[in-house]
Amino acid sequence: MVSRSVLFAVLSLLCNGIDAFHNLFPIDIGFSEEDPFLTTEREEFDDCHLRYMRYGKDELDIPEPLRAYEEPRDYSHIATIGRRRNGGTIDWTCMGALIWDSVVITSAQCTTDEGFNGIPSVVRLGGTKYVQVINIKEVIRHPDFMPSNGQNDIALLQLDRKIIINETAVPTCLWLFDGVPFQKLDSIGRTAASRRQQTPEFVTEEMTTVNVKSEDCFAPTTRNQGLPESQLCMETLKQNADNCQDKPEGNPLQARLLHNFQTSPFLIGLVTSSFTSGSCNRRRGYTKIGSHRDWLMQVLLERNVSVTPEDFFPVVCANRFRGLRPRADELVLERNGAIPVNSIQVEFVRDRDLQYIVQFRWPSDAKNVPQMNCAGTFVDQQTVLTLAECVIATTPKGVQPTDVVQVSRFRNTSYPIKSITVHPHYVKSSQKNNIAVVKLQSRQDVVPACVWTHRILPDSRVDLTGAGMSILNNFQESIFVEDDLTNAFVQPAMDHYPWANCSTELGQLVGGNRSLDGLTKNEHLCFRSDQWIVPGVCEDVPGAPVLRYINRAGAFFKYVYALTVAGKTCGHGIPTIAVQLAPHAAWLRSVILDKSNSGGQKASESVIVINPDLKRSDECSNGDGTMGICVPYAMCLSTKERLRKGERVTLCTDGTVVCCPWGDIAKNSGGDLIRTELDSCENRYHSLRRQRYSGFSQNESLYSNLPHVAEVGWPQNNGGIAFECFGYLITSSIIVTSARCLETYSYKPVVARIGSVQAADSSNYIIQTIRRVRVHDDYDSQTGANNIGLLILAAPIEINEYHFPGCLYRNNTHLPTRQFAISDDRDATFFLKVSPIYQSECQQRLTVPLVSGQMCLLKAQPEGVYNPRNKCLRTGDVIVWEHRTEEEDVMDVVYLVGLFSHGGCNAENVQIGTRISSYYDWIIANGK
Repeated sequence: MVSRSVLFAVLSLLCNGIDAFHNLFPIDIGFSEEDPFLTTEREEFDDCHLRYMRYGKDELDIPEPLRAYEEPRDYSHIATIGRRRNGGTIDWTCMGALIWDSVVITSAQCTTDEGFNGIPSVVRLGGTKYVQVINIKEVIRHPDFMPSNGQNDIALLQLDRKIIINETAVPTCLWLFDGVPFQKLDSIGRTAASRRQQTPEFVTEEMTTVNVKSEDCFAPTTRNQGLPESQLCMETLKQNADNCQDKPEGNPLQARLLHNFQTSPFLIGLVTSSFTSGSCNRRRGYTKIGSHRDWLMQVLLERNVSVTPEDFFPVVCANRFRGLRPRADELVLERNGAIPVNSIQVEFVRDRDLQYIVQFRWPSDAKNVPQMNCAGTFVDQQTVLTLAECVIATTPKGVQPTDVVQVSRFRNTSYPIKSITVHPHYVKSSQKNNIAVVKLQSRQDVVPACVWTHRILPDSRVDLTGAGMSILNNFQESIFVEDDLTNAFVQPAMDHYPWANCSTELGQLVGGNRSLDGLTKNEHLCFRSDQWIVPGVCEDVPGAPVLRYINRAGAFFKYVYALTVAGKTCGHGIPTIAVQLAPHAAWLRSVILDKSNSGGQKASESVIVINPDLKRSDECSNGDGTMGICVPYAMCLSTKERLRKGERVTLCTDGTVVCCPWGDIAKNSGGDLIRTELDSCENRYHSLRRQRYSGFSQNESLYSNLPHVAEVGWPQNNGGIAFECFGYLITSSIIVTSARCLETYSYKPVVARIGSVQAADSSNYIIQTIRRVRVHDDYDSQTGANNIGLLILAAPIEINEYHFPGCLYRNNTHLPTRQFAISDDRDATFFLKVSPIYQSECQQRLTVPLVSGQMCLLKAQPEGVYNPRNKCLRTGDVIVWEHRTEEEDVMDVVYLVGLFSHGGCNAENVQIGTRISSYYDWIIANGK
């Protein structure tokens, strides 16, 4: 028995290199340059990219150019059949298809000597460079072949030796089923030039099926009674008179079916003599291979050919020669990231990247469960969307699923369900309003999908989720036969299909206890491709998501458009129908947010007081003990938040001037030099930022330092200086850092080194003596409350492009979602992307209450990046936001948003920071 450790070692090896998505490339809908902000608590339903910014991936993995084939592979299964003349020359008169390493199939008409120079004696396979010519050992014609009407027009040619299978000579697969679902098929013929020059050049002619009993298929050979059920009646879509042949040549009729990002030919039939004009007739009869499968297997077994019926199963045949089939290049090149190369990697992708797709567990005694194979989709870390029919109560007592289940290779994980809310207007056995919201008892660390709330899709190409065999959903170009028939969630690319076209094909979905009642263009979407797949590649799963990655704020997030309600082949050849989420956005918002509207408390519920005696610049109060001053509405950073919370807002005379607390004013008072310098930061140092930008474009190494970051230094017994933590220069003489940083030693720091981090030369930074150290009076080393301190320099520093003050972020109600913590690890500076979370979520993660003036952050965990290394932050590490803009008056302003206070090293640990905007007035008051 293989040990578990060995299994994990093998898994690790096989999964190496799958560190990216393998979905369609993210699309840019014009939001890639947005700079989003997160509120203190959730207000909007469409906030997914804000609250889960930490999962956004911002790197594209462009595939390498595909290796060109030395010879085309489209006709590697086609054999040319020849007759030797007495002089040794060969007349290549017919065609056939290689079905095994020593057997070719053709029409019986091609094996007679009528009109030819004797019976066939040789076959040719391969391309122009590598050709195999092999003698025929035996011709086995169907015993009931009737030349007069083309019935049983089929024969086998057993070769005198096995061919060498390579990319130019590969057996075809056989479609041995009675039914032929494909509306369009390809007929293979020889070009006129190949007949004249006796070369292996072939051409494909697209044909469509016609009812064999219709008048269109009446033929003289069948006494105008139509063709028998053992034949197919086909009509060419575009006649090519140059390449047609009056006499039937055994032309193969095939369908190319998709698997493993390649296509395999499946032989459907062989042209018959039912119609007298061969390939020059627009309508032709073809002998169905499936109607003769018993005879075919009998012949092979009687001649001891090492083949079994299972060898012709579609999945077995497709898997056997998948490394030798032609690629579907366009499908490979449209994927972002490495495509799995074996079945284990397919399952690894499911286990790591598709964990937001779950299934449902019902009580063991539940009866008449409506859908055991349903799926659901996480749309936040505690909410799953699915179909109403997947979770609706099955008995009058209300038996419903108890858990959602994440399926993985080694073990399944269950999460208890808290509540199930089915759309109130859902009618059982109808597709109208077929949607439900499942809430879990606790939050789960899963990367959810976002809900696309717009009716118009941003692109017609989507990732459609289904279930398929792992061995048919990986990609490699070498022969590597697998026998693992495990199913996994897969996401093939699919096309949005116009409803007007789709509605005419819905009859193909009837069956399997699936109701089509209630399908409408206003609520449902249709997806379809003309490309059929090998059975087993993908089957539709009710409730599975239809989605696409979209670029938001420079990162990629998956947006689910719809949930599958009906389909068979994930849209390949047969439509897949999905219920669109956008028409249900209002209902989803009310259930998921548990509010009647997305804005929470209405503004009208706030207490708004108009004081006609107040005017601009008057001192005022909002009646809650906070004092402020009357300023224009746009200058008050907290008014929107007070309205949202329903708190009192005082208007000074009219609605354009409000009473704003002192700490929330975007102040610009000329009477306070520190405040003036802080408030004018954006414009004051604009020319230096422009100078750095220009210099960096010419010499990156010269401008690699961080001009606002300071290192705080303490004297050592050996006479040296130990720089232990970071600070941030905010004026020419003030550095802000954490109080905990200033506790590094029992004595105070004496110097600060400014602009030294990542400096290429010592002339690019400055060392300045510290005059005074100021720690917040209410600093609590146990809780981290008020963890902030100031360093007042002995003299203002020299301002230049290598060291100058950065700006303070002053908004008390919103935080940038894209922040960076700057830290140091063994003298190597690193930048760690961090994102804020809602305070209520933060409190759920903490064991102690969050105190005023603190903010909660989580480290970035980009989706699709395997096992990111945990980085530890140090107290005092600066947390910044770079505001990128193309405006001429501001360029790449770097704002100090916070200072790292405390938090664990693991990616899931909350990082607590001191929020600078909460201490803006304290900094001004204590920076003198």
